[in-house]
Amino acid sequence: MIYTFSTWLFFFYFYCFLGWVWETCYVSVLKARWVNRGFLRGPFLPIYGSGAIVVLIFTLPFRTNAGLVFIVGMVSATILEYFTGAAMERLFHVRYWDYSGQPFNLNGHICLTSSLAWGAFSVILTLYGHKPVERLALNMNSNLLEVIVFILTAYLSVDVAESVREAINLKEVLMNLEQSSEEFRHFQKHFEVASAFYGGGIKEKSEAGLRKLNSALETGKEMYDKLGESGKNSKAALMEKLNGPRERKEYGRMRSLLKRNPHAISKMHEEAFSRFVELTGEDTKK
Repeated sequence: MIYTFSTWLFFFYFYCFLGWVWETCYVSVLKARWVNRGFLRGPFLPIYGSGAIVVLIFTLPFRTNAGLVFIVGMVSATILEYFTGAAMERLFHVRYWDYSGQPFNLNGHICLTSSLAWGAFSVILTLYGHKPVERLALNMNSNLLEVIVFILTAYLSVDVAESVREAINLKEVLMNLEQSSEEFRHFQKHFEVASAFYGGGIKEKSEAGLRKLNSALETGKEMYDKLGESGKNSKAALMEKLNGPRERKEYGRMRSLLKRNPHAISKMHEEAFSRFVELTGEDTKK
């Protein structure tokens, strides 16, 4: 069967939505609370839509061979998941799904359990699930199909743009938090060294040298105290440090992004990410 471009897009959006339904129900049950799962705000998970399209492209020529469908679907979808996860982590400095705790994982982006699930999904999709979806698309009026695809494309384009902006803002916040922590540790170290030097060698220093050292210590102490205030574990300190000219609305959106991805982690900014999660009250481990 040869599909038109619009038909392929319809399949993509349909399986994005179906993937969202599955993930949202699954994670909500695990967390014992409602979780609007996914990188996007709306009810779509592109990784599932992309996975379904890749599986269909590679397995439809032999859709009746369940064993071959399982292997080819598992391999192709796993490759897609790995490179998608790696690309997102490189771009946003956050890993939005993480299999580090699973056995036989590769860099936390894929694992054996996930790959086997992709294989099972490929068999169910190709042999059974896709047939009614295919009939729905092929029996639909072509003009109606075009309108649906156009509306969904416009909606997803806006959603992707907004979600990417939120992820980039979160990355900038993490980088700023990390820089703040590094500055704090730097001044803390130098202040402690200077304090030890000042206290231990006061009798051996000239009066002029002591005045210079005392002045330096006072300046260092002011910077130390200032950075210490910004480093306190409180929401007020976080908002004072990070909010600045930006509206709180942006941080609400970033919190929402973390709510949608409760297993998200950041290997690049691990300390800053943990601090942000703690101070904003979005404990992703719950």
